[in-house]
Amino acid sequence: MAAEESTFRQKVLTGLLWLATGNFLGQFISWCSTIIVIRMLSPSDYGLMSMATVFLNLLIMLSELGISSSIIQADEINEKEIRQIFGIVIISSFIGWTICFFSAPIVALFFKEDRLIFLIRIISINFYLIALFIIPQSILIREMNFKAKAKVDISAQIGASILALILALLGMGVWSLVYALIFLHLIKTIGFNIIHFYIFKPVFNPKGAGKLIKFGLTVTGDRLLYYLFTESDKIIIGRFLGDKLLGIYSVALNLASLPSEKILPLITQISFTSYSRIQDDVERINRNLLRSIRLISLVGFPLFWGMGCVAPEAIELILGQRWTTIVVPFQLLCIVMPFKALSPVFPPAVFAIGDAMVNLVNMAIASSFMAVAFVIGVQYGLKGICFAWIAVYPIVFCITTSRCSNSLKLPFRHVLYELIFPLFAALLMVVPILIFKSLNLKFSSLSILIISSLFGILFYVVVVFIFKKNTYLELKNLLNR
Repeated sequence: MAAEESTFRQKVLTGLLWLATGNFLGQFISWCSTIIVIRMLSPSDYGLMSMATVFLNLLIMLSELGISSSIIQADEINEKEIRQIFGIVIISSFIGWTICFFSAPIVALFFKEDRLIFLIRIISINFYLIALFIIPQSILIREMNFKAKAKVDISAQIGASILALILALLGMGVWSLVYALIFLHLIKTIGFNIIHFYIFKPVFNPKGAGKLIKFGLTVTGDRLLYYLFTESDKIIIGRFLGDKLLGIYSVALNLASLPSEKILPLITQISFTSYSRIQDDVERINRNLLRSIRLISLVGFPLFWGMGCVAPEAIELILGQRWTTIVVPFQLLCIVMPFKALSPVFPPAVFAIGDAMVNLVNMAIASSFMAVAFVIGVQYGLKGICFAWIAVYPIVFCITTSRCSNSLKLPFRHVLYELIFPLFAALLMVVPILIFKSLNLKFSSLSILIISSLFGILFYVVVVFIFKKNTYLELKNLLNR
C-alpha cells in the first residue's frame, strides 16, 4: 500500500512538473507578448473583446455539457461511450454556433455596441475547433499524460501570442485578440489529435451512456452558475459603464488574477484526476486537500497583497502611462484575490467523491450573492464593483467552504486554521512596505519596485521560518521533489 501511494504521489508530482514547466514557458512568452500588445491597444479594444467573449464563453460551456469532467471522473469508460459522447459534442456545438451566430445582434443591442455583431460571428468558429479536441484532451488528462498536454498547450500559447503581437503591430486593434484566440484553439485541435490519434466515429444514440451524461449535466449546471459568478461583473459594467471602463476593469482583473488563473488550473486539473483515482479514500483526499490549502495560502496571501503594494510603480513601468488608471481597481481586487484563489481547490475533491450537487448549490450561492453586490456596486462606478468584491466575497468563501468541508467530513475549523497564519503574516509584511513607500525617498520607480519587493519577500520568509518552520520546510521539500 505504501509503495502504491508513493508511486501515485510521484505520478502526480511528475504531472505537476510537466504542466508547471510547460505553463511557465508558455505563459512567460505569452505575457511578454501580452504586455506589448496591451501597451499598443486601447481599453476600448479590451472592452469590446470582453463583451464578445462573455457571451461566447457561456455558449461554449453549455455546448461542452461537462463532457471532459465525466470522461476524467469515470472509473471505467469504453470506446462506445466515447463515441456517444463525441456525437453529443458535435450536436451541442452546432446548436451553440447557431445560437451564437443568429443572436449576435441581440447581444450588440444589449451592450449598445454594433461592432459586436461581426466580432461575435467570427469568434464563434471556436465552437467547432473545441469540439474537435475536447475528447483527446480529456483522455490525456484521464491518463495523467500531462507531458503531452503540456507540449500542446505551450505550442498553442506561443503561437497565439506571436500572432497577436504581429497583428497588433500591423494596427489590427481588437482583431489581433480575436484571431489570436481562434489560432490558439486551432493549434490545440491539431496538436491533441496528432498526439492522441484515433478516429472516433460519432454515435448519435446516447443510450447506455446515461451515467456519464448525468454527471456531465450536473457539472454543466455548476459551470453555468460559475459563469454567472465570474462574468456578471463584466456584463453589468459593459451594460452600464461602457466599453472603455470595462476594458480598464478587465485588464485590472486579469492582472490581479494572473497568479491564480495561470497556476491553480494546473493544480485543479491534476487534483481532480488524482482524487478521482482515490475517490473511495476520503481521509486521504482530505489530507492532500489541507496540504494544498496550506501551501497555496502560504504563497497566495503575500503574493497578492505584495502585488497591490507595488502596483503604482509596476503598472507604470510595465504598461505605460496610458494604463495607470487601472492601479486603484487592481489594488482593491488584490485584497480579495487570496480567497478567490483558494476557492477552486475544493470543487475537485467534492466532484471526485461524486457529490456534484454540493458544488452546484455553492455556485448558486456565490453567483446570486455577487450578482446582487455588483448591481449595487456599479452605482458607484468601478470602485463600487471592487468594493463589492471586498465586502461580499469573503462571506461567500466562508459559506461555500463550510459546505464543502461538511461534504468531505472535514471540520471547517481545520481549514480556517490553515489560513490564519498566512493571512496575519502577509499583513505584517505589508506594513513595513507601506512605511518605506511613505518616506517619499527620491528613488526611481524601478528602484522603489525592486527594494519594496525584495524587502517584502525577505521579511515574509523570515517570519515564516521563525514561526512556521515545518510548513516552510514542507514547501521547500515539495519544490525540491
